[in-house]
This record gives sequence, structure tokens and C-alpha cells, in this order.
Amino acid sequence: MKKKVILFLVVLILIITVMLFFLNANQNKKETDKSKEKQTEKIMLNGEVVNFKKYRVNQQFYLEIPELFVEMSDEEVNKRYTNDFKPGLIFTNDKMDVELLVHATNDNVSNEEVSSFLESYKNTLSHVEIKDEKVTTIQQHNIASLNYIEQKDTQEESHHVLLFSLNEKALMIDFKYFSDLSDSWDKICIHTLNSLQFA
Repeated sequence: MKKKVILFLVVLILIITVMLFFLNANQNKKETDKSKEKQTEKIMLNGEVVNFKKYRVNQQFYLEIPELFVEMSDEEVNKRYTNDFKPGLIFTNDKMDVELLVHATNDNVSNEEVSSFLESYKNTLSHVEIKDEKVTTIQQHNIASLNYIEQKDTQEESHHVLLFSLNEKALMIDFKYFSDLSDSWDKICIHTLNSLQFA
């Protein structure tokens, strides 16, 4: 009788173990499927899928930028920007109403000083509404992100800025477009800025 009880308990434990294994495997499969769905979620612009290309900005970091972007010509850069602030690299679309700019500043900023630099940068802004700000870490680099709306004549312009230290200097990435284009460009902007990786 004792042997039967022990055998029954052993069989019961085996059945429960097998059931738990399959339940866990099924849960992992669901999570993997969800993760794949997120990765393969298509970003659309005017009814067309937006493809991205990995662009190595320099030997130290890269971004995934929309394939529809081209580098802005020097002539156009000179029209739009003064010598006081002239980004080193600007990508734009065919209408030139969206810009992704990369600007290496002359400000001495270490990785540990990124939060302080964010505060200093905010103090240089005027006629803006801060929407969001935070400091995160990517591959041991502190990254400050700042989203704000700037009043430009009769229109509002949406800025999505990343600030970080590179070679002990502050580097800024700004993805900007008029706020009425947000429905079209927000997801593209988020994908691009979230793709920041260091070599």
C-alpha cells in the first residue's frame, strides 16, 4: 500500500512538472512572438513603409536614419544657419521641412557632467515649452534627452534632442519638424533616436 502511494505521488509530481514545463514554454513563445511583432512593426509615412539605413556618424557612434533622408547641401545649410550655430551634419527630406542634425559643440563636458550640461542647455532656450526630459545610459554613455516645443513665428516646431559627451565635448542630435507634422514623424523620430549605438 505504501509503495502504491509513493508511486502515485511520483507520477503526480512528474505530471505537474511536465504541465509546468509546457505552460512555461508556451508563455515564452508568446513573449517571443510579441517581441518579434514589435521588431517587425512597420512605420508608415503617407501610406508607404519607411525603411531605415544604418549610418555611421563617425568612428564612435551610429544611427538608423530614414532612407528617404539626404544630406543637406552646404548652400542650403548656409541659407538656414548662421556662423553662430552651424551643425556639422544635417539630413532632411525632399520637402526640407524635417531636419535631423548632428552638432559637435566646443563645450567641455565629461560623461559625468551630462546632467549638468542638460540644465545649462535648457537655460539657453527661450519661447519654448519643455515636454519631457530624462537622462539614461547606453553602453556606459550618459545620454540626456529633451523634447520641447519652440514657437517659430506663427508655427510651433517640435524638437527631440539627445545630448552626450564624446571625446570630452558635448555632442547634440536634434530631430526637428513643425508640430503639425507630429502624427507623420513622431514614430520615425523615436526609431531613429532610439537606434543610437556606440562602436
